[in-house]
Amino acid sequence: MGGGEEVVVVRIKEGRCPGGARCVTIGRVTPRRVVDVPEGDYLVVMSPAAALAVDIESLRRKFRCVICIGPSTAEAVGGCVVPREYTSYGVVKLLESMAPGRVVVLRSSIGNDVLKKYMRDVVEVPVYDVEIDREKLVQYLEVIKNSRAVVLTSSNVAEAVAAYLDLRGKVVVAIGPVTSSKLRELGVQHYTAPEATIESAVSTAFRLLQQF
Repeated sequence: MGGGEEVVVVRIKEGRCPGGARCVTIGRVTPRRVVDVPEGDYLVVMSPAAALAVDIESLRRKFRCVICIGPSTAEAVGGCVVPREYTSYGVVKLLESMAPGRVVVLRSSIGNDVLKKYMRDVVEVPVYDVEIDREKLVQYLEVIKNSRAVVLTSSNVAEAVAAYLDLRGKVVVAIGPVTSSKLRELGVQHYTAPEATIESAVSTAFRLLQQF
């Protein structure tokens, strides 16, 4: 793999960074102090931050099944079902294969609306707020600008970065289909990681760089 500056991962919150890449954090996550989680059949946890914002163990008894959107979330939650595709679309496919029931989703206040769009009995509960830190973004603009490839980890990150930088001429990798949809809307040419994880997106970026 190339040097650490070849691939830059832009994300909202801190976390593990794959070897060979540089990860920069341009946002902040704030758990909500008061959260009312209703009873239901399926509890969907959309991120590790959602798992840390509430007491999942105290909620388990209210639900038939707990679903985690991907391996990082599953690691934070423990004892949950993970869809084959680590995206909102993957959660929809998994739930469609199960018995009908009320779905309660723990998510950020700015997450996508895929589950509500494709499923009928869904209650979404924002358990933390996410904010882009413009000062941090400006601080890392040169790092992003000087990279050969950029991995964008959410639609909000994609929109924020594209507002400041012309991404033409770079290898741009979207972590998943929702981020990809936002990049298409913004007119940014890009590739989408085959698996919606930072590790997969970084591997895709390095693989693409070897082709150019």
